Amino acid sequence: MAKNVSIAGEVLKFALAAVYAVLLLLLGPVSVWLVFTAQTAIGKGVAAMGLLTLGIAADLFVWFRRPAHPRLWGGSTVVLTLAWLALGFVILRAAPSGEAPPGSPVSHHFTSSAAFPRYALANVFPEVEQVNLGLWVAPVLDPILTRVQGRRVSRVALGVYEQMRRDADFRALGSAMCWTYADVLGLPFDVGHYYLYVPRRLPAGPRPAILFLHGSAGNLKAYTWLWSKLAKPHGCVVIAPSYGRGGWRRPGATDAALKALDHAAKVTKIDARRVFLAGLSNGGLGVCRLARDHARRFRGLVLISPVMPRSVHDKAFHDLWRGRPVLVLAGGADRRIPLESLRRHTAAMKAGGVNVKEIVYPDEDHFLFFSKSQDVLKNISAWMTELE
Repeated sequence: MAKNVSIAGEVLKFALAAVYAVLLLLLGPVSVWLVFTAQTAIGKGVAAMGLLTLGIAADLFVWFRRPAHPRLWGGSTVVLTLAWLALGFVILRAAPSGEAPPGSPVSHHFTSSAAFPRYALANVFPEVEQVNLGLWVAPVLDPILTRVQGRRVSRVALGVYEQMRRDADFRALGSAMCWTYADVLGLPFDVGHYYLYVPRRLPAGPRPAILFLHGSAGNLKAYTWLWSKLAKPHGCVVIAPSYGRGGWRRPGATDAALKALDHAAKVTKIDARRVFLAGLSNGGLGVCRLARDHARRFRGLVLISPVMPRSVHDKAFHDLWRGRPVLVLAGGADRRIPLESLRRHTAAMKAGGVNVKEIVYPDEDHFLFFSKSQDVLKNISAWMTELE
C-alpha cells in the first residue's frame, strides 16, 4: 500500500512539473515580451499577471515537494495569489463597457438578441495588444509574411492605434475580436454584430453609406476608425459587420452583411440608391458574391488588396455590372495577392464592359490599407465624388 502511495506521489510530482513546464513555455516568453513591448498599462498588467502565475505555480511545485521551510513557501504563494487577484480585479474594472460617450458617432449594434461581452478576453486585453502580439507571432505561422515585413506592418498598425487612442469616441468602444477567436475555436460567432458610424452634424434626409467587409484578421476596430476619416467629409454612414475570420464564402455570410445593412437602415437614414460595397482582402470574396446576388442594392464596389473569385469572369456578372463603377486598389509588392493575378480579374471585368478603375501602389504590400491609409481613402473619396 505504501509503495502504491509513493508511486502515486511521484506521478503527481511529474504531472505538476509538466504543468509548470508548459506554463513556462507558453506564458514565459509572451509575458516577458509584453513587459517590454506592451502599448498600454493594461497590457503591462496582463504581463505582470502572467509572471505572477509562473511564480505561483513554482511556489506550489516546491511546496508540494515538502521543502525545508514550508511556511515560507506557503506564505509566498498566498502573497503572490493575493497580488494576482488584486491586479486581475483592476484589469477587469478597466474593461471597456462597449458604450461610447453620449452623442458619439460610433456604436456597436446587433441584428440578434446578443449583447456586448464586456469581460470577454478580447475586451479585457486591449485590441492594440492583440494586434501587436499577432504581428509578432504571425511570421512564424505565415510563410508569406516575413519577419522584416511583420515589423514594418507592426509599426504602421500601432501608429494607427496610437492615433485612435486619442479619439474619445473610440476609446471606450471595446473590440469585436472575440467573435474572430470563437470562429477559430469552432464556436458560434455569427451574432449579428456590426459597427455603425454616423458622422455628427449630417444634413437632413437620407445619406450615402459604405458597407465594409473585413478580411481574415477579423473586424478590427481600427478599420471603422479609418473609414470614419472618409465618412465625415462625405456625410456618409459606415456599416462594418463582424463575421468571424472573414469566411465570406460560407453559407450565410452574405446574409449576415445584408442583415447589418437592413438593420442600420432602421437606426439611421440611408439612401438605398447610394450604398457602396467595400471589402478588404478576404472581404473581396464577400463583395463579389453580394455584387452577383444583389447587384441592384449597390451604387459601386470598392476592392482593397482583394481576394477575388472566378465569378467576376462570368458573363452573368458582366451583364449585372456593365457600365457600373468598380474601384480596385492594390499593392504592387503584394505577395499574398500578386498583382499579375489581380490584373487578370480586372482585365476580365473590363472586357465584359464593367467600369473598372485600378489604382496600384508600386512599393506597397498586402497591408496598404494601414500603410497608405490616407492615400487610399483620398483616392476612394475622389472616386466617390466623381460618381456623386
